[in-house]
Amino acid sequence: MKNQKRHGCLAALVLVIVLLAFGCSHDEEEENLIYDPDKEPFKIGICVPVSGETDEYSKQVFDGIRMAHEINGVIDNTKITLVMKDACEINDLNAFCEVMMQEGLQGIIYSAGEPKQNIPVFDAKADQGSFAVMAASSCMNPKTDVRVFRLGSTLIDQARVAALFAVRSLGAGSVAVVLDQKSSSCVLLASLFSSELIDAGGRIVNIAYVGDDEKGLESSVESMMQRNPDVIYMPYSEETSFRVISLAKGNESSAGMIISNVLFERKFLDKGGKDLDGIYLITDFYPGAVQSKRGEALIKRYASKRREPRALETSGALSSDAYFFLCDLLAQRPGPDALEDVVGFITNMETITGINGVSTSGRLTKNMHVSQVRAGIIRGIRLIYKESINPL
Repeated sequence: MKNQKRHGCLAALVLVIVLLAFGCSHDEEEENLIYDPDKEPFKIGICVPVSGETDEYSKQVFDGIRMAHEINGVIDNTKITLVMKDACEINDLNAFCEVMMQEGLQGIIYSAGEPKQNIPVFDAKADQGSFAVMAASSCMNPKTDVRVFRLGSTLIDQARVAALFAVRSLGAGSVAVVLDQKSSSCVLLASLFSSELIDAGGRIVNIAYVGDDEKGLESSVESMMQRNPDVIYMPYSEETSFRVISLAKGNESSAGMIISNVLFERKFLDKGGKDLDGIYLITDFYPGAVQSKRGEALIKRYASKRREPRALETSGALSSDAYFFLCDLLAQRPGPDALEDVVGFITNMETITGINGVSTSGRLTKNMHVSQVRAGIIRGIRLIYKESINPL
């Protein structure tokens, strides 16, 4: 540490909150864990935002890690202890390594939530809801190598999958893009999608700029509908997307509509209601695509919680996958340069969200999943699985 601010930040991080403090119940499964009580527990730090607009996100992340921990709470006959870390403005890996050494952590699961903080080694700024997993190659000391892996789709992944689905699955010859000018992520995602669509053989016939005012939004949508596109692609904006969808449906549009970059699926469905019927949604996770025993156990556990039963969503699924991946990594203890070892166990890993490999930079590659909204009278608003697409 070079200055007092860094020391103050680390002092805040030293705050330890036992698992019960963030909503974790003492489960029967934890009581039945088989481990050697004489062994020092594996300590895993959890570092995510815990206040303000990120409360809902944090709750889903905590639930995913908690339930994954209930399923797998032991590594090599050693109990795993979760340690909550207070998030602050740490901006380099060395600071995290120092915290790991001081606290005896074997690993950390980190997420900035919304893309407001840029930590270059994590590559997380532009990827909403993505996770960084840090794992020590041995017991922490000043010379210990700490490896960083990143989980969660990039904006490029989202754009590419949307383009491939539009051209290959929907047979789109002409595509319109809805762009909320006030959202930087929408602007970037729309630009990336346009490039990917052209590479896939599609054609952009209109870009509807929205976000200034209601009159301008209506005019842009009307102009877009006059071009009669086969598909409409919309990077999600909470401020404008629902209004655009309603207007397009009011014009009796037959275009397939694709939306990506939705962080909370259930909230999206509840707010959009029946207007969303037929919309295609691209996400990092869909329950119907899960093929592992871990995934099935996790989904079942979410459904069986008596106090607050709810379905597993993307944020919880990604945090669960981050936890399981870190546990597998710590059990294997591959060397700092043994990328082939990591690739090997990922091949056999019981993934939740569709992890299928790892790049040389440490990003975990994965499938993305396409579902379609159905608004039924009896079953209400729900998602129907369509397909999974590898963006690579």
